[in-house]
Amino acid sequence: MKMLVLIAALAAAVPGLSCRPSEEATPPAATTPPPAPAPDPGGGASPAGTKQAWIYFTKNHNKGTGSPYNTDCVGIVSTERIGARKGDPTQTPPVEGTKIIWHIKVNNGGNDDDKCEMLNVADVNLRFNTDVMGTAAMRKLTATGMMIQGQVSDQAGDIGSIVDHKYRVYIGNDIAGPDPIVVVGCGGCGL
Repeated sequence: MKMLVLIAALAAAVPGLSCRPSEEATPPAATTPPPAPAPDPGGGASPAGTKQAWIYFTKNHNKGTGSPYNTDCVGIVSTERIGARKGDPTQTPPVEGTKIIWHIKVNNGGNDDDKCEMLNVADVNLRFNTDVMGTAAMRKLTATGMMIQGQVSDQAGDIGSIVDHKYRVYIGNDIAGPDPIVVVGCGGCGL
């Protein structure tokens, strides 16, 4: 009995399931595909030997009134600790150090609240406490377009016995953010 009621209810609700054809053809419902989601900065895996991070610049609402940063914008790196490997030129073929790409964004990542429109991206740079990116970099990497790229050195003298290599985000010559770390040679870096 329950089965008969279910079939009758379905037949009445959906003309296509009825035993007799409907007098009026029901046009198929228009389906609109959902809007494509915005690219996720953290989605997917980077190519082998590459790590990526994002630097979000937002307005500095406390410039000159107690903020540790005397810049119009504050730059926060999305990954506090980036795991990396040192290159090894003695292997055949030589193994390059991890390439790190920092993408520059002028918003808070989720929306445009506190967007830092006054940022001159050409002034953005990263300054390292060690020669982790090689002596040629002179402990400083500068933005090209909306990104900064560097490669972990393959020279033992550049890396030394240090595992944590601190760096800072700068705008021009002013510190613009806290000090994240490139971790070289850690066991769980996922490399």
